[in-house]
Amino acid sequence: MESAPSEWAYANNARITAFFLLLAILLIGIGFLAAVGFGPDAALAGGALLALAVFVLVFSILVFVPRLVQRGAVSFSVYSRRSIDEAEHAVRAVIEASGLKARVERPRSRGRSPPRIVIAEGIPARFRIEATRHAAASDPGEWTEIIESLPKREEAEAHALRVKIAERLSAVTSREE
Repeated sequence: MESAPSEWAYANNARITAFFLLLAILLIGIGFLAAVGFGPDAALAGGALLALAVFVLVFSILVFVPRLVQRGAVSFSVYSRRSIDEAEHAVRAVIEASGLKARVERPRSRGRSPPRIVIAEGIPARFRIEATRHAAASDPGEWTEIIESLPKREEAEAHALRVKIAERLSAVTSREE
């Protein structure tokens, strides 16, 4: 019995980061204008807006900026029950079957299983493979997340690789059942 390929989740990390940073700047501007422009009558409201703006700014810097740096401007991700080694092998096999050369980098990490970055020569996309917990899954345990990072926009080659990787991961899953 063949299982359906997993769906890739899209995230425009640059747009998310820009939105929250601009929201913080807007709140800072409104709070500052309220505190200065309307005097002591609006000082409390202006102070509250400034406090909210600082919270949004710090939240954006701590959550969204590292995500933007790690995943790139645009990313797609999929979760798999495969180990990191199996997921890396599946991604490398698909890239090499497409006639491209695959290179694997292992950045330093404090985690017990460091992530792996698979880069295909000739395509600007890179695949980051890391052990994680799936937030939507009911069963606990370790999952592997495969994240495809694109510099600016989706390209046809990157989309074709995503489809082939999902098919390969689902084929490996169905053979083991």
